[in-house]
Amino acid sequence: MIVFKKISWSNFLSTGDVPTTVFFDRSPTTLIIGENGSGKSTILDALTFGLFGKAFRNINKSQLVNTINEKKLMVVIDFTIGNKNFTVRRGVKPNVFEILQDGKMFDQLANNRDYQEYLEKVILKLNYKSFTQIVVLGSSTFEPFMQLKQSDRRTIVEDLLDIQIFSAMNILLKVKNSDLKTNINDNENKRELNVSKTKMQKNYIERLKDDNQSDILKKEADISLFEDQKTLAIESLTTYHNDIGTLTNKLIAEEKVQTKNSEFGNLQNQIEIKLKQEQKEVKFYEKNSTCSTCKQNIDDEFKEEKITTLTTSITEKESGLRKISTEIEQLRIQLDEFRNIGRQISEKNNQLSATKSQIQSLESNIDRTKSDINELKDKKKLDNSELNVLQLLESKFVELQKDYEEQCDTKQLYNYANELLRDSGIKTKIIRQYVPIINKYVNKYLNELEFLINFSIDENFNETIQSQYRDEFSYSSFSEGEKMRIDLALLFTWRMVAKLKNSVNTNLLILDEVFDSSLDADGTEAFLKILNTLDDKTNVFVISHKGEILYDKFRSTIKFLKEKQFSKIEVV
Repeated sequence: MIVFKKISWSNFLSTGDVPTTVFFDRSPTTLIIGENGSGKSTILDALTFGLFGKAFRNINKSQLVNTINEKKLMVVIDFTIGNKNFTVRRGVKPNVFEILQDGKMFDQLANNRDYQEYLEKVILKLNYKSFTQIVVLGSSTFEPFMQLKQSDRRTIVEDLLDIQIFSAMNILLKVKNSDLKTNINDNENKRELNVSKTKMQKNYIERLKDDNQSDILKKEADISLFEDQKTLAIESLTTYHNDIGTLTNKLIAEEKVQTKNSEFGNLQNQIEIKLKQEQKEVKFYEKNSTCSTCKQNIDDEFKEEKITTLTTSITEKESGLRKISTEIEQLRIQLDEFRNIGRQISEKNNQLSATKSQIQSLESNIDRTKSDINELKDKKKLDNSELNVLQLLESKFVELQKDYEEQCDTKQLYNYANELLRDSGIKTKIIRQYVPIINKYVNKYLNELEFLINFSIDENFNETIQSQYRDEFSYSSFSEGEKMRIDLALLFTWRMVAKLKNSVNTNLLILDEVFDSSLDADGTEAFLKILNTLDDKTNVFVISHKGEILYDKFRSTIKFLKEKQFSKIEVV
């Protein structure tokens, strides 16, 4: 049971910074009075805003903030459920939404929407529509049960009977059914793929048996070709070896020629030096008669003798140089031939290396092809390997088929569960059991309100209304006062059903201007009698303009009044 303790609000509509606090659990009946515009209905708007984030009346959230202070709107609601104490704090400018249990704040969820859903579904187990049918009956923006769509009627009754769990289960079942459908489709695809692979594997095994011999013959022919190519390469290898040997023998004399060339070169240099010295001496004696060192005259006969001797020597040296140059030229020709032979040897060595690599490659091809032939000849081993693959595929199909059959069985169970959980299933069965009780209490309260009609609803929430004389009526055919009696009868019925089921049972009942418009004097008197028969755990708040008439009918009175443009209350 939800026991509302108190509510406090500030900077809400006409209320200023000074908080207004109303205790819900201190009096069985409380009359709320005040002049028009004094803020009587603010308590309704504050309560619904605090619990559901929107006013009871059609007022935008931004318009709820006090127009003078323009900020720090705050509503605080305290209530208990069992032995747990809860506080809900909701504000605007800045935005605040907090839920506390026993003084400890709940962790904020992903967003306010999830937080609100947690408050309604987990804590209160009460949504806005059910709240307006069980806790509040207002003259403004209130949509009576009889004017709701059939789906909304069902939602309210399901909340009262605490059978919304079946709707949640049905939603979950739809998700599971969707997942199951996906899994079945996936299984079908896998089985089709498996059948295709199995067929291909069988064809492959048969083809292996037919193709093995052909492959062996082809590879034996490849080996024969490789062997022929290897033989030719070995012959070329021998030729290259012989050619390299012949060319190498020719290089044996290269060292001697190199030495001889070097010796002739040195001799040539020595002769050329001597030649230059003697030519210089001849020029000296031809041009000079005095010794450059001792400054003595040189005898002409000595000069002639010296020039003759030097000239003879120069002639001999020049002749020797010409012979040496001829020899050196011959030696250079030989050395060029040796260098050409070296290049030929290098080319032959390269060809030799390439041929050796070719032979190795051919030998590798021969070995690999022989290995392939051995594998092809080992038919039993090969066939067993592929047969294992085939067996795995066939085993996988059996597994998939088993899964498919289990999925089909599960689908059948889901279909059965779906039949139970749909609106026409177990929920309707439960509702059908409570329909007589609902009709009994509605007519009981109608009688107490002195409205002598027979009212009944069926399991689909279609109403039948008959007079004492069995004349049939519709809800819309009644006057506003008569409609109000039906609405009140349904309100008390829903609260009684909630009490019986202990589902959304609460101490609080707020009635806004019920006495002010539709109810006549007899109806008012009858309604007050009903209020006085409610148990001591019910706290009724009635908002009315008829304070002078009703004042003495209530245990306590709260008066709203305006002071300096702000609303405040006085407990009378």
